[in-house]
Amino acid sequence: MSHPKPRVLSGGTSVLLDTLRLGASLVVVFNHALGMWFPNLTVNPNEPGNTAHSAVVVFFVLSGYVIAHTTTSNNRGPLHYAQARLSRLCSVVFPALVLTAFTQLVVAWLNPELITEYTRGLSWPRYFITGGFLNEIWFISAAPPINGPLWSLSFEFWYYTIFGLWFYRQHTFKGLLLPLAACLVAGPKILLMMPLWLAGVMAYRLPRPQVRAETAWLLVSAGLLGAAGMALYLPPFPYGIGPPLFFAGQFLSDWFTGLFISLALWILPSANPSKVSGSWIDKFRKVADLTFPIYVLHYPLLILWQGIFKQRPYDAGQLAGALVMVLLVAAAIGLVLERQRPVWAKFFKWLLNRAYHAVNPTNYYPGQSSS
Repeated sequence: MSHPKPRVLSGGTSVLLDTLRLGASLVVVFNHALGMWFPNLTVNPNEPGNTAHSAVVVFFVLSGYVIAHTTTSNNRGPLHYAQARLSRLCSVVFPALVLTAFTQLVVAWLNPELITEYTRGLSWPRYFITGGFLNEIWFISAAPPINGPLWSLSFEFWYYTIFGLWFYRQHTFKGLLLPLAACLVAGPKILLMMPLWLAGVMAYRLPRPQVRAETAWLLVSAGLLGAAGMALYLPPFPYGIGPPLFFAGQFLSDWFTGLFISLALWILPSANPSKVSGSWIDKFRKVADLTFPIYVLHYPLLILWQGIFKQRPYDAGQLAGALVMVLLVAAAIGLVLERQRPVWAKFFKWLLNRAYHAVNPTNYYPGQSSS
């Protein structure tokens, strides 16, 4: 695969990408909280308007776009790619599973009636399956119901895996065996949603149309408005969210939404590298970096809030207070987790180093000296 010139993702371009990911996360949080306090406003899975699900479509397209950028502008080999992806996922997902299990125990003690709404059968296998990112392979959907948003992280893990095995493959027939094996393990649900992720990759790698920046920004706005229209008014097709494909049920509808998002990212003008981003842009990026922990922590925190405080259904004031508290707590935990990420990076560097030496005992870890 050819290697295009890296785009410069700073300035207004950076702000738009950060706004998309942070906005998508807040849409998910608000929709889940709204459904808890105002169940009459919950969207029927067979009707259009499931904006929380559409926000995950945004995440998938953005993820492919960002991975295309990192493998183009900072390609340090397969082991560094694996280290970066694993440390990014595990540094948040594993603590989120611990918090989820803690929430389940506390709420079961404080409010047994409430916990029955968020449990199905034996719970502990779901934590181990989800910790191995196996909770959405083939035709199962096994994330702990008390933290349903974890479903998308299984999809992300397999997209990282399949893309990495393909991108760093040997250019022989045997080089195709590992990515094909990963596809076989992931199964049809995950593969049906993968065009969204790949659309983000292609939006980055395809040559950008040569249009003026003003025109480009108008086209970007049109693409995002088109995606919003698809999310709000396009009926789910071929199925709604649920069996047999669960969160991949409306994959064709999602493809249309993702197409508009990817077109907007494709046209997105590169920033001028000579212009230094303002300090407020750097601060906004740090806020947007909390998107991931907010996404994976908000659901159990909302349930924990209900377990500790007596929920008053259809009370908008209480809903607003719960939202503010949960967002602040999730952000605070996210800041702590971000500081621990280098520890995870070192761990996976050590683990991958050991694995590499086990397979290649006479060679050194790529990119390291022999000392």
